[in-house]
Amino acid sequence: MDDAPQRTVPPAAFAAALAACLLAAGCTGDGAEEPPDAQEAAATVEQPPLDEPTGEPLPTTAEDQAATVEGEEEELPEASASETPEENAEQGSDSEQDVLDVTEFSAEPLQSYGFPDLLTEVPEDSHLLLQEVRVGIHEGYHRIVFDHAGAGAPGWSAEYVGEAVEPGSGFPIEMTSDALLYIGVVGLEPGNAGEEQGQLEVADWIDSQGTVFSEVVTTFVHHGTASYYVGLDTEREYRVSVWEHTDGPRLIIDVLV
Repeated sequence: MDDAPQRTVPPAAFAAALAACLLAAGCTGDGAEEPPDAQEAAATVEQPPLDEPTGEPLPTTAEDQAATVEGEEEELPEASASETPEENAEQGSDSEQDVLDVTEFSAEPLQSYGFPDLLTEVPEDSHLLLQEVRVGIHEGYHRIVFDHAGAGAPGWSAEYVGEAVEPGSGFPIEMTSDALLYIGVVGLEPGNAGEEQGQLEVADWIDSQGTVFSEVVTTFVHHGTASYYVGLDTEREYRVSVWEHTDGPRLIIDVLV
């Protein structure tokens, strides 16, 4: 009986077929998407500072100071919470594992880039208002954070002043600290807002958490501007930055100790 002829596959054809199979297997494999928790975490990661501290302060003129003496307020409790571990992530290059760059600090007047322009656009009806005041202790400096709700990032100016005053009227605000650091915040929305609109007004603040901050007063919003006053034992060098966050921008003041 004749044997049936056997077909052999040339080595080159066999290699090509094997490569095609491997390619097909790779194309039809599982996409391995990130788990929902990882995606959510990535979506909530804070952005770098919009306004990083520098060693070259921009002087605030008398006209600028007059334009920024304004106020703001909100219907939340006046107590301030201490910093949470989440706040440590805001330090960026200033983590306690790094050497603190003291050249970023100054006791001279400072202001945001392009002031009185805003750092980013604030949409109308965004309700960009002060929501909370928090403090924390870090290696070499103490930090006070002004948390804002809403979208966009305000501009700011900062300097030591002789007294605290109400926006608009200019009536004095009683503060007993030896040094008063004034921060004028511009671009808040709505342009005139108090507790009823959600602006936090802080007075009789006593939750210093062992920091050098002895007093904090914040005012209502007047024509888009609010005044924050921070009481200290003496005029210390400081720096200011604004961080974007999913809940709203954070105005951060670090003071050397």
